[in-house]
Amino acid sequence: MKKQLTGKELIEFLETTSPAALKEALEYIHPADILDAMEDYDGDFFNLLVRIPTDILAGILEEAEEEDKGELLGLFSTDQKVDIISEMASDEVADMMEHFDDDEVNELISSLDEEKAQEIKQLMSYDPETAGGIMATEFVPVNAQMTVKDTLEYLQKNGEDAETINYLYMLDPDDKLKGVVSLRDIVMSEFNLPLTELVNPNVVSVPTNMDQEEVAQLFRKYGFSAIPVVDENHKMLGIITADDVLDVVVDESTEDFERMSALSHSETEYLDSSVMTLARKRIFWLLFLMISATFTGIVIQRYESALAIDGMLILVAFIPMLMDTGGNAGSQSATLVIRGMALGEISIKDFFVVLFKEIRVSLVVGLALSVVNLLRIWMFNKDLMLGLSVSIAMFFTVIIANVVGGTLPLIARKFKLDPAIMAAPIITTIVDVLALIVYFSVAMKLYNPA
Repeated sequence: MKKQLTGKELIEFLETTSPAALKEALEYIHPADILDAMEDYDGDFFNLLVRIPTDILAGILEEAEEEDKGELLGLFSTDQKVDIISEMASDEVADMMEHFDDDEVNELISSLDEEKAQEIKQLMSYDPETAGGIMATEFVPVNAQMTVKDTLEYLQKNGEDAETINYLYMLDPDDKLKGVVSLRDIVMSEFNLPLTELVNPNVVSVPTNMDQEEVAQLFRKYGFSAIPVVDENHKMLGIITADDVLDVVVDESTEDFERMSALSHSETEYLDSSVMTLARKRIFWLLFLMISATFTGIVIQRYESALAIDGMLILVAFIPMLMDTGGNAGSQSATLVIRGMALGEISIKDFFVVLFKEIRVSLVVGLALSVVNLLRIWMFNKDLMLGLSVSIAMFFTVIIANVVGGTLPLIARKFKLDPAIMAAPIITTIVDVLALIVYFSVAMKLYNPA
């Protein structure tokens, strides 16, 4: 195939080309492109899929969305399913099995060869959001007796099924990790050079129970394309590759964004979600925030009699501005701290550093906003008492908002909660209540000193 086909042309090619010619041609087409072309296909999906070689089908299934994999695999018989799964990477199979019912999982695993079945069972035993849950067991081990020539010959025979061959890992007879050597170093060296001359014994590895976000931070720190996973005895169990981490980053970012927007997490894409599903995702947090907002009403009711004092009713007009500013300030602080925590720049031990920094920032920002408010109110209302009430309340509201927004995510992490749940909605609710209390307290002291 000498040119890149459009989606329509690719479908026509799949429909009309002989299976023998398909196998050769599809080697040069990425499975993701085949999957994209199939999304707009109106014909018999199964008749199109069965023309595709099994190894290519496995790649297509790996590229499909998690919620679509079961539907695609369900088109085939049990024997065909087993053939396809046998061609898939072990970590992809384990992830896919998480979305199947127990009976189907047991049926498929029992039909696989013993080695593949054990690999998948092992991967499924780990928490899916840990290093063990996202690792693949297909890697290239080498030993201290090999030369560069031995290694290259070994790769030619065994490298095809590996998740990656960018790094080769030296193991001792007990499968304990002793070093790593890059493929670049191997191909640039003399054939008769012992592999031990190239191996770096200082290997960065991760335990099976390390959280996937921490793993992603290590990739960001070192710039590796793969990191080995070891057990408590330093026995190598598998590897995590950069593409696995990219999926983690996307998933975690999406989940954090949803939580920061007061949405329940969902694996299903927006356009594929039903109206009721979208409603269920939103209604819990909206109910929670609606009920929590009653505290704001309670504060206003408490000061209702004070607002009846001559000249104080105008205070109500400035409540939205005060609450919005406090909410925005708190959200800014929370966003920066949550981002810093996600990137590994901020940890729980930095609590007081963050607190001190946010206090200093809030003093500068709060003073600037207060002065501008005082001048604005004086220019348009000619009411010094009102200007002082709003400006003083604004100053303290910004301080409260920054402190709350900057520290609550760290407190959440301390109690093993996701910092994202302490983002905009909850912080805004807390700050709103505290801002109103400060606002009315300051106004009462100024308007009614007695």
